[in-house]
Amino acid sequence: MNQYEQFISDYLNEYKEVSLDKIGTVKLTAGYVDEQNHSMNADFIFDRKAVTSPELTNYIAQKTSKNKMLIASDLESHFTQAREFINTGKTYEIGNAGFIKKNNSGIYELLPASQAVKAQKNFSKPVQQRRQQKKTASSAVQIFTLLIVLAILCGLGWEAYQFFVKKPPVDSVAENEQAVGDSTANSIDSTNKKDTATIIAIKPADTTKPIVQSTVYKNNDTVNIKYIFERTNLLLRAQTRTVKLIGYGNDARYDSIANNPGKLYSLYILKRTRISDTAKIKDSIAKFLQKPVEIKIASNK
Repeated sequence: MNQYEQFISDYLNEYKEVSLDKIGTVKLTAGYVDEQNHSMNADFIFDRKAVTSPELTNYIAQKTSKNKMLIASDLESHFTQAREFINTGKTYEIGNAGFIKKNNSGIYELLPASQAVKAQKNFSKPVQQRRQQKKTASSAVQIFTLLIVLAILCGLGWEAYQFFVKKPPVDSVAENEQAVGDSTANSIDSTNKKDTATIIAIKPADTTKPIVQSTVYKNNDTVNIKYIFERTNLLLRAQTRTVKLIGYGNDARYDSIANNPGKLYSLYILKRTRISDTAKIKDSIAKFLQKPVEIKIASNK
């Protein structure tokens, strides 16, 4: 059970009724239906037009001391993921009430905990299964990497053998040319030797090596700064959170990088900032979002 599931369960126990976004309404009635599992009698009304109880948002905001708008955004994402799990045949747990699942007619219904003992509870992350999958994928990648490394080492070993051990045959023609060259060089006077030495010392620049340039910024310089406040492997989470913050007037965006087997999304607010003001703006954004913030200079391209 994740953080928001626990808050919903606590709220339901205290206020006896809660409305869940586009899922329906759960209402507790008196008495336990299952003393062993602490499962209570509950009524459930399926309603695709249901909206989240405003009191639930206030309750969680008070418990966590976070901004109500951010809590509302998080709950919206939470219930979106819950509906995705329910629609794929999995169950969503309501603490002390039971499990919500979709029947063959496509209607959401509430199963008491006593009837859902064998149901697979998958809304919270299936930790063991994902760990096993990651371990298997990681082992395959390690084996593949090891094979590549061995192939590279064999190639380098062969090149070293060819270069240091197996000497190339001496070309007699090349020896004769070298002898003639030495004889000709000895016949040049001292003046020409000086000129020749000067010419030999001049070599063309090596254009094959990359030129590395570093940028030094001054306190008064103004650049585009990424204020990174969250990283997630869920695209839906990145999209909904970004859209929500844009609606509040922020230039919110997200980037992604490969993160086997999926992607890792970095959510940030882009702001053009003077270098000397970055620390102050970073603290301001962190205080507003109630989250730690990292800063990164964005490309000006």
